[in-house]
Amino acid sequence: MVSSLWPPEVLGGAELYAAALAERLRGAGHTVAALTAGVDGDDVIAQVRPWGYPLTEYASQPRTKRLVFHAGDVAHPGAGRTVDRAIADFRPDVVHSHAVQGMSAAVLTRVARRGVAHVHTLHDYWLLCQRNTMVTAAGAACTTRCRSCRAISSVRNRQLQHHPPDLLLAVSAAVARPHEELLPWTRDRMRVLYNPVEHATAVRPAHDPGTPPTFGFLGQVSAVKGIRTLVRAFAASGLAGARLVVAGRGTDVDAVVDVAGVDYRGWIDAAGREALYADIDALVVPSEWEDPAPLVVNEARARGIPVIGARAGGIPELIAPASEPLLFPSGDADALAARLREFAAEPARFVAPPEAAPLDWAGHLAGVTRAYADARTLATTERGHH
Repeated sequence: MVSSLWPPEVLGGAELYAAALAERLRGAGHTVAALTAGVDGDDVIAQVRPWGYPLTEYASQPRTKRLVFHAGDVAHPGAGRTVDRAIADFRPDVVHSHAVQGMSAAVLTRVARRGVAHVHTLHDYWLLCQRNTMVTAAGAACTTRCRSCRAISSVRNRQLQHHPPDLLLAVSAAVARPHEELLPWTRDRMRVLYNPVEHATAVRPAHDPGTPPTFGFLGQVSAVKGIRTLVRAFAASGLAGARLVVAGRGTDVDAVVDVAGVDYRGWIDAAGREALYADIDALVVPSEWEDPAPLVVNEARARGIPVIGARAGGIPELIAPASEPLLFPSGDADALAARLREFAAEPARFVAPPEAAPLDWAGHLAGVTRAYADARTLATTERGHH
């Protein structure tokens, strides 16, 4: 596994998924190790030295230091050599790369140059955007790619088109589409494979419309995740006695601390996540970027919790059919407030039946291992051509 971060150092769902996949693969009899961007952990056998500062400190750095970080993310001295050593020591049959911000394209191209099968999962827009998110520095969604992103993307993809991964797994059709449109080398390598969830053993009882509802938010507390829009909508909903539970950390914590009706829990561990899910009646996912596949949607769906989601990225692909009427235009606080009221008025209407459960781990693991086998075949074919 190649992943910038690794538990317990996490910022988003990509590294949580990668570690969970490693555990499942090990349970199926495979031997798994990880290469990270300067993060240690149980599976980590090699680390690419952080360029400037660790990725986990990005949000707190001044603009000048961020520019240094971006430079290292384009060309990172030593990243390729670290990959070489890891491959020589571990001798993998397959390398599976994930979110690699801060490590440069060398950690991707080096795999093919070493003749090893390579699968890359598209969790974000790193190949297209220097910030990963297709969002401006001011927090607005990009309508067109800026000059700097086009330049950086061009550098990365000139390297990758000569030494690409054998297969690309996109976590949603929403993230696959712009890559196929803008990067010709990806088109015959792309597969959509949704993130897995544990199936719910029972449907969650519907919230009693006679009592105030509790809404939940779990993720990065930042503008791009829509936290300020959510707080405005919650205040405007007019639901007397309603609560909003927020968990996570980020740049916009000030928007939720000491706000009436908001219970801010900060960063929470696995037990804390379960406690949050047990406490809420509906999860709100108000992303204001083309969020490829937020894991919290699957986690809520697996527990029978309705999702009030923005029409952004892969969110509409992932929610249960029963939650589709709760979708709202991304960034529209008035529309979100209306959805909060709709849920509170008739909560039973939005509870998903058991058969609406998405892809489980068994099906997902079958898709991943099939990709590994196909990548090995493709890599062998390519080596034969040489």
